[in-house]
Amino acid sequence: MRIAVTGISYEALLRSTVPTTTMEVQRGEEMIGLGLWMIRGIEERFAEETDVELVPILWGTALPGGGFTREIYEQIRDEAVAGLKAAGPLDGVVVVNHGAMEVRGMDANPDTDFLDHVAAAVGKDVPIALSLDLHGQVTQGMIDRISALSVLRTAPHRDDQSTGYRAADQLLHILRTGTKQHIARVSVPMLLPGEFCVTTASPAREIYGSLPEYDAVEGMAEANLLVGFAWNDKPWISASCIGQSWQSPEQALEMATKLARRVWSERGNFTLSMEHAEVAEGLDLAATVTEAPLFLSDSGDNTTAGAAGYSTGVLQAILDRPGLKDVVVAGITAPETVEACLAAGIGATVEIELGAEHQPADGRTRKVTATVEAGGRELKPSGFQPYLRRGGAWARVRIGHVLATFHDASIGITTPAHYEMMGIHPTEHAVYVVKLGYLHPQLEDIAARFILLLSDGASNLDVTRLDYTQLNRPAYPLDRGMEWDVSPADIATTPAEKATA
Repeated sequence: MRIAVTGISYEALLRSTVPTTTMEVQRGEEMIGLGLWMIRGIEERFAEETDVELVPILWGTALPGGGFTREIYEQIRDEAVAGLKAAGPLDGVVVVNHGAMEVRGMDANPDTDFLDHVAAAVGKDVPIALSLDLHGQVTQGMIDRISALSVLRTAPHRDDQSTGYRAADQLLHILRTGTKQHIARVSVPMLLPGEFCVTTASPAREIYGSLPEYDAVEGMAEANLLVGFAWNDKPWISASCIGQSWQSPEQALEMATKLARRVWSERGNFTLSMEHAEVAEGLDLAATVTEAPLFLSDSGDNTTAGAAGYSTGVLQAILDRPGLKDVVVAGITAPETVEACLAAGIGATVEIELGAEHQPADGRTRKVTATVEAGGRELKPSGFQPYLRRGGAWARVRIGHVLATFHDASIGITTPAHYEMMGIHPTEHAVYVVKLGYLHPQLEDIAARFILLLSDGASNLDVTRLDYTQLNRPAYPLDRGMEWDVSPADIATTPAEKATA
């Protein structure tokens, strides 16, 4: 039995001004054994079988950004299609995507487009299993193409391996038994930034925690919840409640509907559960905190949600607070600053104009004197590290009581390894500022305390401050007083001919 693995896992923030022009791509056998996102779980499941050959095609990923250019997306998509065609006869395919991919200049949903091309390459009789992030969407077009689905169930994400495993397991069940899966999606008109849906806090904790109960119902395969990608202004943006049944389309829709009504009933309870504050208030509080290390997140410029990382607003505010000691501000996108620091050399004193590379251009600027402590032309991880762009130039500088890192392209500081690669100890400083929303798991595990800063930017957590023109309305919380219940317009299901073929 030969099963191919491919996909493009990318989350786009179309409000970001900076398009994504490159992808990090693993191809063929180089994909195997790297511990790649979700793919490691697929490897684990297939390794349990003696008659399954895993056929790795390619897997593309990029740090979240302002949407792929059409050129890079189509280049890698078409390469994946060519690889599938060249692989010879295949019994199945596992597609590892995200669900919030966007491509500039493409009106169609790109995750759907990718699946369309995969299905055309392998033929209608080859089943496709799909694994997704819970911050994506599921469209009717995606359901038209897939035979099985698995979705992350934790945020911060700790279950990528088990999610990949589930996708592979479902596909094997289909191939070995010939059983068809009935999939139903109910779209819930809610805009839920991920920070409102952390699965360690109510109500997401209880809702996601209940999904195994849906799975355990006789005849069910899985139930899943995707909270969607709230910042993008597209007609397919919403929460998606999924029922997947081996038994009947009616059961799939019944479970999806039950889940959707529960999510809607909790709409007013999706709030920021972590400690949070406006920037000035949060920094004043940070100056009084004795627990170390203290992590602060610049949530409006969250590079792991797709923001550009250009803002120096939090850094400048910290420089105005000498009471904040021993602060690390990492991950600022500033290519001209990096070049100036590298040209000056290690140990040099340079003048930097903070905010000169700020986007939008009306950000506050400030000239400071900095000492260049370290830097290089690439920041290359050992093994797979989430959200790290390979090959980016960087510089580490000392500005008074602050240690700051600048980068020639967006970077997500999400693990202790990211600090260690720049010669920064990840726990021995008092305060660390990251361009994130919630803390990612490895940082969450080492933080003594965490405060989310409600900063402005492309990933502003108050979506009511953002303009929407293409989104289907009404939608909560933009239309806070709206009423809703499941209607035919909210439902997408497996086509009858696919479910019974």
